[in-house]
Amino acid sequence: MPSALTASPVVRRTQAERKATSRAALLEAAVDTLTELGSSGFTTTEVCRRAELSQGALFKHFATKADLLAATTEHLFDELRDQYTAAFHDPAGGPLDLADAISLLWGAMSDPRLHAAFDLYTDARTDATLRASLQPVVEAHLDHIHRLGDDLATELGVVADDTTRAIVELSILSMQGLMLNDMAAPDPAARGRLDATLRQVAPLLMNVAMGDPT
Repeated sequence: MPSALTASPVVRRTQAERKATSRAALLEAAVDTLTELGSSGFTTTEVCRRAELSQGALFKHFATKADLLAATTEHLFDELRDQYTAAFHDPAGGPLDLADAISLLWGAMSDPRLHAAFDLYTDARTDATLRASLQPVVEAHLDHIHRLGDDLATELGVVADDTTRAIVELSILSMQGLMLNDMAAPDPAARGRLDATLRQVAPLLMNVAMGDPT
């Protein structure tokens, strides 16, 4: 009869599983480091300390610091889009409309993680290596946003077209510009004005998309 104290068999993870776990830990640590310390305080040493992994382990996953920063940016973009989508599809909140979509977008654009990514945007202006690493990540992010916008337009009962994509671009780029300006000179009144403008203009553009130009 087996003893009650018999140890359970040890489940060993595969090399691929261990690698994925280490990479995930490094990316989470990198996002936290970038968010809390900004690009000026971002070091591979600090990332490794937070992830409790060695520099050697880090550079097995990311050949250069620029590669790590690009992967970190991609990771936080993925998280923000997933959170936005989950909030939009939250059954507890009931069906959402265009105004709700704008409110959720304000939440995403106000996220400190996104502001950390903006640090890298400005750094890339004078850092060709970083710019080359970030460019495909940012381009893919914009493509994902447009596809997400198309899906949301469909849920709102509108056929996705150039007009609906213009609503997405107008909303995101204007909010992004405000957020960048707020980093140096916060202006709550400006945010209120922009929010009111978007809530007036977006429905008008949506009417155009629905074939009603009035």
